Amino acid sequence: MKTRILIAALSGLVPVGAPWGTLAGDATAPTETSLASPSSGLLEGKDWKVAAGGFLQADAVVMDQSSQDQLSPSGGAPLNTERFLIRRAHLSVEAHRRALGAVIELEGSTVSGMAVGLARAELMLGWARPGWNLELGLGLVRIPFGLEVQEWYPDRFFLERSNVSRALFPGILDLGARAQGSWRFFRVQVAVMNGNPLGDASFPARDPNAAKDLVGRLGVDSTVAGKVHISAGLSALKGTGFHPGTPATKDVLFWRDQNEDGIVELSEIQVIPGRAATPSQNFSRFAVGADGRIGAVLPRLGNSVAFGEVVWAANLDRGILPADPVASGRDLREFGWVVGVSQELTSRAALGIRYDFYNPDVDAYRQVPMVLVPKDVSLRTWTFALSWGGLGRNRLTLEYQHNHNSLAVAADGSPTALAADTLTLRGQMVFP
Repeated sequence: MKTRILIAALSGLVPVGAPWGTLAGDATAPTETSLASPSSGLLEGKDWKVAAGGFLQADAVVMDQSSQDQLSPSGGAPLNTERFLIRRAHLSVEAHRRALGAVIELEGSTVSGMAVGLARAELMLGWARPGWNLELGLGLVRIPFGLEVQEWYPDRFFLERSNVSRALFPGILDLGARAQGSWRFFRVQVAVMNGNPLGDASFPARDPNAAKDLVGRLGVDSTVAGKVHISAGLSALKGTGFHPGTPATKDVLFWRDQNEDGIVELSEIQVIPGRAATPSQNFSRFAVGADGRIGAVLPRLGNSVAFGEVVWAANLDRGILPADPVASGRDLREFGWVVGVSQELTSRAALGIRYDFYNPDVDAYRQVPMVLVPKDVSLRTWTFALSWGGLGRNRLTLEYQHNHNSLAVAADGSPTALAADTLTLRGQMVFP
């Protein structure tokens, strides 16, 4: 078990302060995750040690109000989402020798057809002394921002992250270099990254400009009175986005048969003028956030976890409504927050409730006769989850989401909500 903890800590599967094999925020878990024995100063072992593992998440989407038995007119992809699918299937190999380590993880899914790709790949270097540790990483690494972004897939009680987390950080991993360390109950993380996570809507896992994003989190993590676990932190991101330019175009003759007689007439010929090329441009973006989580063991019930997170950002949406201040002519301010609680009902059953709010454009407006008025483009979601398997990693979860958004348009052109509630059943197993 000791070797497994060391391998997991070095590989990055365990965030600083979160124990291996338990949910982050579990009040019964120890608070320190050491990279080595207190007396060694380096990771134990003279020879290479290798461990393999993974997890599987299989879904059955029972109901989705936004599903249609149609094909997308743009790409021809099916619009039906009421189906069986493999959400994620991960296989990982971890290896370490003294202070050095590496992890390679592959992911397969059928969300958008059969797909297999790289999920993680990181080289690591770590040291530890009594009371503190330090770890450096290079490669495809976890983004050190907030609470939900750093939660590993099997550790989430709810099936997916909130809207604000998925919009600003469409993937939890990005290419870059990171450093994280702890001293007593203090935690610090910092990373220099490309700024285009794996789920980026424009340039996933690529970087169209030379500028890099700087991301970091400063927090605390401690157990109080033996059975109450508290963690909290402040996060920040400063980076540079990219607006693609356009190539030059020539004048084009266009014929519109206005009288539908099939005969070309001079009055029916129009000229679409060519346009000069426009250069690509960079723009600045940032985000600040605060998060907190408290876990406790309640008499006769068991583990209880409550959490919350709030984020302010500008020009950072890369997942839901990608922000481009150059195209829009103004900065796009984003704001979102999420609160939730999960509670063990018995040794086998647990219940969770979460509410999240996200506004991708706080300053949005629309034109009505003679005046501009504010426009609500926010997303609000209530999530209810019931699991068989408690708060553990191996469980069966039934989740209902009530989604309210203001992105649809009624027949008269006024904003309206689009029905998009979902009911999903997920089975999850982590091995070994």
